[in-house]
Amino acid sequence: MSYQGNPLFGWMETTSSVRSIDPLPILLRYPDFRAKEFEFVVGGKFAEGYYIAQKFGESNPRFGGRRHLGEDWNTLAGGDTDYAAPVYAFGNGVVAETADYGGGWGKVIRIVHEHKKPNETVFVETLYAHLYTIDVEPGQLVKKTEMIGTIGDASGKYTAHLHLELRGKLGLPLGGGYSFQTDGYLSPIRYLINYGPRDKPITEEMFQPSPEKFQITQ
Repeated sequence: MSYQGNPLFGWMETTSSVRSIDPLPILLRYPDFRAKEFEFVVGGKFAEGYYIAQKFGESNPRFGGRRHLGEDWNTLAGGDTDYAAPVYAFGNGVVAETADYGGGWGKVIRIVHEHKKPNETVFVETLYAHLYTIDVEPGQLVKKTEMIGTIGDASGKYTAHLHLELRGKLGLPLGGGYSFQTDGYLSPIRYLINYGPRDKPITEEMFQPSPEKFQITQ
């Protein structure tokens, strides 16, 4: 297969189910629901038992050297050991979209967060892909660490894992998971280093893949 343009988008099936809503009016209606901090979306507060199998911005030769626009999270045990494991909301927010795109994306959830920083308020969006189940509805308010779905394998396209994207711009198209440019996308783990749990230090090195562990090769 020849991959042109957006790799995962090119794997989409002809039939897809998309449900979406504008989250901004809902967020404006509930100002107390702003996100002040964020937590890991798998494995509990500190993603125990998980590692980043493919980092944000990492070049993938399978897709012509395009860079990964998210992070792939997998259990240390590898394989399908995290199939149907819980996926949690990155922070307080509103579910903007639920969809089954099929193909390389599978089931997807998009959540918009109004992040109240010390000196400003910004909007960010998280995208959770390859899900087995979706357990939320568009327009639903979700709290940080609330379960929103479960890890899947895009109907067998991959070994089970979670593809997580963090977008600093709202309204970006679905895209293809990889691109030569990463404008508008942010590193989830670096965001957590800055705005995540303060109980103990968080570093990228804590979640580095080890050579003896399974690594995802999308």
